[in-house]
Amino acid sequence: MKYAFLTVFAAGLLVACGATEPVTTPAKNEYTQLPLTANALTMPQWQALERFPARYPEQEVMAANTGCATVEYVIKPDNTVTSIRVVESSSRYFAKEAEQVVTKWKWSALPTGILDKPVKTQTRFEFCLEDGSGQCRLEKLASKTGCSGSDIIASVGMRVSRG
Repeated sequence: MKYAFLTVFAAGLLVACGATEPVTTPAKNEYTQLPLTANALTMPQWQALERFPARYPEQEVMAANTGCATVEYVIKPDNTVTSIRVVESSSRYFAKEAEQVVTKWKWSALPTGILDKPVKTQTRFEFCLEDGSGQCRLEKLASKTGCSGSDIIASVGMRVSRG
């Protein structure tokens, strides 16, 4: 009798566990099919957006490294950004800083009604150490091919020598 009770209890437990809510898979990003609008932020309606460069990562400054990161993101009609992702980068440190700075731009200060539907765009961040030669001028950085994108923001550090 004891074993019969345990068998019935175990069977009931298995049935009860099987009756739990179904496991749902996370919803796909609703903006994956949204086409990319190249150079969206270079258009006149975005001129009021305060965009500033990404912070030059300390690890890369100490190693005297230059590089780039291209970040893709979606601007929603309520002047918020979502679906921020690094498309390509020459360093994980450059990628992290570029990804973070997009959220810090002054999106909420923009006038309402700029968009009637979401827009997906990209920004390329070039990280350059200036040594006085003018190598970090935007026109020189634009010709670099390490990362894609023509909406470029330069993060310029100063090359200093020790001793």
